[in-house]
This record gives sequence, structure tokens and C-alpha cells, in this order.
Amino acid sequence: MTLIFAHRGYSAKYPENSMLAFKQAVIHGADGFELDIHLTKDNQIVVIHDDSINRTTNGRGKVQHMTYDEIKQYRIKSGLFKVIDEPVPLLEEVLNIVRDYNLLLNIEIKAESGKIELVLHELLEKYSMNDRIIISSFNIENLIMMESIDSDYETALLFDKYHKSPWDFKTKNNIKSIHPNAKHIKVDHLIELHEHELPTRVYTVNKEKDLAMWINSSVAGIITDEVERAVKLKQVKKRD
Repeated sequence: MTLIFAHRGYSAKYPENSMLAFKQAVIHGADGFELDIHLTKDNQIVVIHDDSINRTTNGRGKVQHMTYDEIKQYRIKSGLFKVIDEPVPLLEEVLNIVRDYNLLLNIEIKAESGKIELVLHELLEKYSMNDRIIISSFNIENLIMMESIDSDYETALLFDKYHKSPWDFKTKNNIKSIHPNAKHIKVDHLIELHEHELPTRVYTVNKEKDLAMWINSSVAGIITDEVERAVKLKQVKKRD
């Protein structure tokens, strides 16, 4: 059965990558989360999409140039102006939810390769949840580095355009799955992907007709902002 991953938490209704969005995703039945990570100046892994706090908080500054104590004094924004009473979370806080509710977690590395992978691995090893963690990135160097550190974790290469033979990355680099933009892959393509034993999770699927199509396909997972909509359609599929 296709799994539902809450994109940056339940981000259709709650501020992206906030603890509120992750907790609401749990409440509404997501199988797991997708989130983004960066490394602070003092080597803390924070959950934030951009390399700065400008867009998503009421503060300003580059994540890599700030300590976590500096970042956490600011609050996450909901929309352009409204602010909620939550700081940018640490990855560790989300990992605790994943552990407590037996969920899956897709960690997208946004930072440049070279340092964050070692810090990430050290943190993940405290949880012993290898089978529930997926590490993804658009940058294959991040994934190659993770594979060299510990090949027990599933790595997933993100694509924002059509790729004729993504299984080549499995053969050459041991990449274990792919996360293509749903706009650039067709259901028919899944046959070849299955033949090459390459699990596929599509992003970011929000419209009801698109969600229904992918839920009725053989994709391993759907990454969506619309958690309730996706979960309801999955429940219908289970009853059929």
C-alpha cells in the first residue's frame, strides 16, 4: 500500500517544518514526514527549507552563520505576517515524534555535502531506526557521502525533471530509491522501475485526482501538503 508522507509536515494548513505541522500530520494519519535540514554554525541540525531564516521566520540571517541559540530566539511565520509561538525545530525533536509514533521519516539534505552527513549520522545512530529513515537530496554528492559513512540507511535521489534511466544511479552509486517530481513521471514508467527494484516516491501531489491516481498505482509513497485529503483517499482504497 502506498505510504503518505506529510511534506514539511501538514503544510497545507500549518506553517511548514514546524512542530505544529508535524504534530498535526500525526493526528491526521500520515505514515511519515518529509522535512529539510541545514547545519548551524555550532553544528546543530535544524529543520528548515531555505539556507536562511528570512522567509519562514520573523528573523534574518544565514543558518550556517548563526548558532542555534541565535536562531531559536525567532519565531516561525504563518503566511507573510502572522507569527506562531514556535522556534525553528531541531531535527532531534522530530526524531522523537517519529520514534514515539512508529512513523517513517524522509530527511532531505539541503546543505552542501562535506560536513552535515557526519553530524546527521551521529544523531541518527542514537535512535536505531535505520529501517524507518530515508535520506534524500537533489545533490547526489550528499547521498554518496551518506553511503560511504553507512550504507544501511536508504538513500533517495530527488529529480525535478524526467530522467530516462534513474536506475543507473543505483548501479553506479548504490542509490536505493528515487523521488521524482510527479509532473515528470508517468504511471507506465513504474514498470521499468520495479524491474530494476528501485522504490519510487513522488512529490508534491496535492490535487484529489492526482492523489487518487498515484494511490492506485504501485508507487512506494506520495509526498503531499494535503495530508487529510491523501489519507482519506488511501482509506477508500483500503476498503475497495
